[in-house]
Amino acid sequence: MASEDECSEEMVVEVLYRDSSGDDTFTVPLADFEAIAPDPETAAAIVDWHYWIDRGYELSI
Repeated sequence: MASEDECSEEMVVEVLYRDSSGDDTFTVPLADFEAIAPDPETAAAIVDWHYWIDRGYELSI
């Protein structure tokens, strides 16, 4: 997870990107992710997450 400051309005995760030029860490809103071949439990959680986000619900800290 990203820092609390970065997650004050939406859930944000840190992504580590590695290539031949080195490592880079950046943050991405969790709602922007798309799973590749998720297991059934993960797929259901993602569908649920998008359902609530699409209806305007927000993370409350």
